[in-house]
Amino acid sequence: MIATRVRVAIAVALLACAGGAVAAEDEPAWLTRAKAEPARVEVRGDTLYYSGNLSAASTKVFDAAVAGIAPGQLTRLVVSSGGGDTIAGRHVGRWVQRMGLVVEVDAICFSSCADYLFPAGRARVIRADAWVGWHGNERQFDVLAARHGVPLADELRRFVPANTPKPQADAFVRDLVARIAETRQDEADFYAGHGMDDAFAVCAVGDELEQRFGFTGRKGWGFSVEDMVQLGLANTVYLGSGRYEQDSAGFKRYLAQISAGDCRQLLQPPTPSPEHGTPTR
Repeated sequence: MIATRVRVAIAVALLACAGGAVAAEDEPAWLTRAKAEPARVEVRGDTLYYSGNLSAASTKVFDAAVAGIAPGQLTRLVVSSGGGDTIAGRHVGRWVQRMGLVVEVDAICFSSCADYLFPAGRARVIRADAWVGWHGNERQFDVLAARHGVPLADELRRFVPANTPKPQADAFVRDLVARIAETRQDEADFYAGHGMDDAFAVCAVGDELEQRFGFTGRKGWGFSVEDMVQLGLANTVYLGSGRYEQDSAGFKRYLAQISAGDCRQLLQPPTPSPEHGTPTR
C-alpha cells in the first residue's frame, strides 16, 4: 500500500515537473482521439496510422498491426498522440527508424510522442495547425537534481509523501534510483542510435518556463523549424501557410517557444554562488 502511494506520488511529480495534460473541459475531438486507450493503429496503402496513447495496451495493438511488415513496404507514419509511456514510445520509435519512415504529425505529437516517435523519422512533417511539444523525458530528474545541487535520491525524496515511514521511503527511493538508471540508459541508447542527444526533450523541465521565460499556463515548450534542425531534428517541414511557430494554432495555444540557444544554455552545469555556494545560472 505504501509503495503504491509513493508510485502515485512520483507519477504526480512527473506531471508537476513537466506540465499537465489539456484540461477536459477544453478537450476537442482531435485531442480525444490522440488520448485513446488503446491507440487505434492501422495500415492503409503505404501509410501506418497511429492515433492514441502510448501504453502497454497500445503496444499490443501496434505489434499486431505491423506484424509481418518489412522495410520498404511503408513510407510514412501519420501520428496523433498526446504521449504516454516512455518504454512504449521507444518501442514504436525504434520500429519507425528500422522501417525508414517519414513521421507526419496530424494534430498533435506531445510528450513521449515528441520524445521518441518524432525524432525516429527519416524526415518529419507537421501538418497545418498541428503541433509538436515537449515537457520532459526520463533524464529530467537528473537535470532537476543538478539544478538544485542535490543527489538524485534527494531530488526524488521530495516527492515521497511526508507521512511515509522512513525505512519504506528509503527502500523505495533506492529501488527507484536503480530503475531510473536502467531506463535512462535505454533512453540514452535510443538517442545515440539516432545520432542525436536529448536536449530538445529535457532542457526546460521544472519551473524554467515560468521563472525564466514567463510562459505561465503553457503545457510544454516547442521550437521553430530552424531551431529543431539546430537541435538535431533535421529534415523537418511545416505544411501551413506561414512560419510554424507563428501559424500553427496548436503551437500558439499550448506551447512556449524557446530557441535552440536557450535550450542548450539551460543544460549548462550550474555554477556555485560565491555568497552561498548554491547553484546559480
